[in-house]
Formats: sequence, C-alpha cells, structure tokens
Amino acid sequence: MELAPGVVQIIAHRGFSSRAPENTLAAIGLALTAGARAVEWDIHVAACGTAMVFHDTDLERTTDGFGRLDEHTLAQLKKLDAGAWFSPEFRIERIPTLSEAFAAVRGHVDRVYPEIKGYRESADLAQMVMVARDMKMIETTTFISMDYKALEVIRAEDPDVGLGYIVEDEARLTTAFKLAAVDRHSVLDLDFRIALAHPEFLARASDEGIPIVVWTVDDPTQADRVRQLGVSGITTNQVETLLDWTGLGTT
Repeated sequence: MELAPGVVQIIAHRGFSSRAPENTLAAIGLALTAGARAVEWDIHVAACGTAMVFHDTDLERTTDGFGRLDEHTLAQLKKLDAGAWFSPEFRIERIPTLSEAFAAVRGHVDRVYPEIKGYRESADLAQMVMVARDMKMIETTTFISMDYKALEVIRAEDPDVGLGYIVEDEARLTTAFKLAAVDRHSVLDLDFRIALAHPEFLARASDEGIPIVVWTVDDPTQADRVRQLGVSGITTNQVETLLDWTGLGTT
C-alpha cells in the first residue's frame, strides 16, 4: 500500500457502519458518498460456496434469520432482512455477496480490505481471489485476517494481491512482523491500543518499510496519537468525522 508521505488513509469499517447496517451495500454506498477512498468488510462462506459479506458466524444479530450462515445457501440468505435491526428505513437491505460488494466500490476507491472470517476449505479462499481478479481489483485489494494460514493460501493464489496480518493480541506481534517483512504486498493491521502500547514496534516496522493500519479509531484525539506513530491507515466507524479530521471530507 503506497500513500504520499504524511497521508493517512481512512478506511470505512464495514462500510459507514455508524450510519447504516454494517456490511451492507447501503453502508458501503454511504461510505463512498462521504468521501471514503478505502472500505473494509467481512467475509463468510455460504453452504453453497458463495462468499458473503457478513461479520458473525451466526445470523441472529444482524438479520431476521437463525443459525449459522455457512449452513444456508445463497438463495436462503438472500431472503433475509439484513437492515431492519439497524433502522426500519433499511429493511430492504440484503446480505451482499463478495462480488456485489466489489462491484459497488470498483472505480471509486483506492483500496478495499476484505477480512476473511470464515471459510470451509482452501478452494473457498481461491474463489475469493478469483472474484477480486474477475472484478479487476487484485491490485487494489488487501485480504486481511487473524488466520495467517488463510493468508498463506491467498498468497499462493496470486503474487500481487495484498495481505494484511491482523494483530489482536500482543503475543502475535513478532509472528506477524516476520511474515509481513518478507512480503512486499503486505501490511500489519493492529488494534490501535496495541499500536499505542508499542511505539518501538511501529518504529521498527517503519524501518523495514512495512505499512501499519490500525483499528478501530472513532475519536480524532486518538487518531492524532496514532498518526504521530506513523500509521498508514485508520479503520473507523465514524467515516465523516475522521475524513474531516484529515481534511479530505466532502463537507
């Protein structure tokens, strides 16, 4: 991921998830309208093998369905309401496929960060890469995950797609660093609290030319603190607030 010196990329977390139901086309569209040039979303795989944009293993929190997403086919999932839980105005929202999410942002963003949450087998990961390739978005996609084995499979599928090693536990810092250091198309994706607690680690990553992205920062004061550490990107629910903080907002 290359940015001009001093520029911090603002990444819309699950779309504009404070304004619309997370991981829906409505949330993605509102992020683009606000001026976001980078979007993050989550991926699980349906029973039929289709990659779906969805965060949880189970359906209950953000839809009117029940049970595990991976036990439902695409046809079954498309019947579910994925928006009314957030607000009645979004009751027509459906769970998007990965292809639909890519189509929504193609030509409008500099980078997308699909987070691999759940899959059945390596073939599912290969299919995710194929979707990015078919959409001609390999060079602007960074697949991120806490599952480093999944990222290894992704890399074997394509030498140019981006990888992002999520670090949610300080104990994983060294492993993630070693993996990112030998892959020129990779970033480290840290819980912002870990970044603040280990400025020496960020300095070391900078020396090695490894970009750092942090999550999830909604407060400009916290954004100031992580920017001083030299991060390249900030994932946020408050897209307009953070874009205004950078001076890149639409208002």
